[in-house]
Amino acid sequence: MPRESLSSQEREQEFYRFIVAEYLKYGSVDEVFRRSDYNLPISYSGVHHLLDRWGIIKAAGPNSRISEALTFMTALSQEKIPLETLYREMPHVFQTSMGTLHRILTHIRAETIRRVGVALVLCPQNDPEQVLIGNDISPVSRTYLGKKYGDISLPMTFAGREEARVTSILRVLQQEVFTQNTINKDKRFHSLIPNDAKPFMFLDIADVRVAVFQIVLSEEFSTSNSFSSFKIENHRYIPVQDLAAGHQSFRAGIQEIGKGYLNYLYCLSEEEVPKSVFVKSSLNEMLLGAVLEAI
Repeated sequence: MPRESLSSQEREQEFYRFIVAEYLKYGSVDEVFRRSDYNLPISYSGVHHLLDRWGIIKAAGPNSRISEALTFMTALSQEKIPLETLYREMPHVFQTSMGTLHRILTHIRAETIRRVGVALVLCPQNDPEQVLIGNDISPVSRTYLGKKYGDISLPMTFAGREEARVTSILRVLQQEVFTQNTINKDKRFHSLIPNDAKPFMFLDIADVRVAVFQIVLSEEFSTSNSFSSFKIENHRYIPVQDLAAGHQSFRAGIQEIGKGYLNYLYCLSEEEVPKSVFVKSSLNEMLLGAVLEAI
């Protein structure tokens, strides 16, 4: 329908959906205004009120560049050169500061955790061995160090330390799995989140402790055309065995999650009560080893 034929109320709702979409794309109100050259007919507080009314779970702090930092740390573990040397090779679009990268290394060395995150293993209702993955295309991700744009990832975001698990999981679903539903105010997918959600594992990667949850998708929300995101594209299922094998271009930490999920399924098949396990990523192990001696 041509925009000119819309009623004032319909145009207002269209504008609201645009603002919500921009927030889900860029992850911060500041960035929404910057991308529009600060020319929006709505105030900062108005955007925040709109997001609250829409039911948007906002980003958990200024942590939007996890992909960038993890890619840098992965390169650091492989190149085995001083951090400052590698940092000087970064293109001008690289946004993470050297101070932030030093803080991450300090926490890795001390084996302490500064931030928390949530990752989701989503599977169809009748086939728990199939896992939903996608290619990372978040606007803040960069192509550098010879890495291909679009590393394979599970849905994953930062989380608040004290927030409810349901809230943390919903943030991931809104941003990386059911974005168009969220923009359209379709909240039916909220019912996929169990009230007693419990992580089957915790993964320490860089300075982040990631809680990993299994979410079973109902038939209505399990087909490929059900999924949408500004940060992940080409949603598809792969066998958990392939995830654990790590033969593809996975984001750091994904292989460990695959192995942890295999163990979780084994416990269920043996009718054991699964216990949450704690795993240190291979990235952290490498950075704790010989690489740290070089920096």
